[in-house]
Amino acid sequence: MRCLLIASDFDGQKMRHHQFKQSKTEKECVVKPAHIKCKRQKEIRRIRKRQRQIWVEKSELGLIELKKPIRHGWFKEVVITHRVENYKNRAAIREVYDNLEKIFWGRTKEEAERKWLHETSKYLINKEIPTISRKQYNRLSHKAKSLCVPFYYMVESKKVRLRYYVKIPKGAYRIKFTRAYITHSKRIDPKLESESALLKQQILKQGYYEASEKLDKWKDWWKIEEAKKRDRRIKQNVQKLRKYSIDQLLKDDISWERN
Repeated sequence: MRCLLIASDFDGQKMRHHQFKQSKTEKECVVKPAHIKCKRQKEIRRIRKRQRQIWVEKSELGLIELKKPIRHGWFKEVVITHRVENYKNRAAIREVYDNLEKIFWGRTKEEAERKWLHETSKYLINKEIPTISRKQYNRLSHKAKSLCVPFYYMVESKKVRLRYYVKIPKGAYRIKFTRAYITHSKRIDPKLESESALLKQQILKQGYYEASEKLDKWKDWWKIEEAKKRDRRIKQNVQKLRKYSIDQLLKDDISWERN
């Protein structure tokens, strides 16, 4: 009798184990529905991919030449003169000239002049010709590099940067104003424009806009809460106090609240 009970208990345990295993496999087969936020993020990725494709297709449409150019603003530019042929290193001068940022556009002469002065006085080294960067310098040949003079300057973050001043002979160039004209117009495809507008509207919908913002790793300064802005300003002002001695701070001669 005892042996029969033990056998029946063993059979019952085996049956329960089999039922539990079967129910577990049935639960595993049930696929949970995707979360709505994941769906929206996937849709945003698809929209952005299509927007990039539309941008490429629009850029490949080309331009249409206008029958009559439209007057539009002024250029201030550096122009190589015919006197450059009198120099032995004219090939090096032309190579350096090709790497310069030599044209600045403005709606008026005053605006073009202002942009020119902003560029030439940015590094406080030369008021006539814009300088070149280290990357532009590395692309030059050996003879062209001999026309460049390196100089170091400090940026706002107190880091030292390297640029190059260009020594083009005075008689080889001149600076002048030139009238600017619009000679071509963009070729427009209505289907691409309507699809692009539709995709922009889709991103601005409720739920999709939040998903789009979450996918962006960077954060806009103006979207941060006012409290965080205030804390950052206080921290920056307190760090400025490191420039002063302890005696000045103890005597209350310096205070970030007054500054």
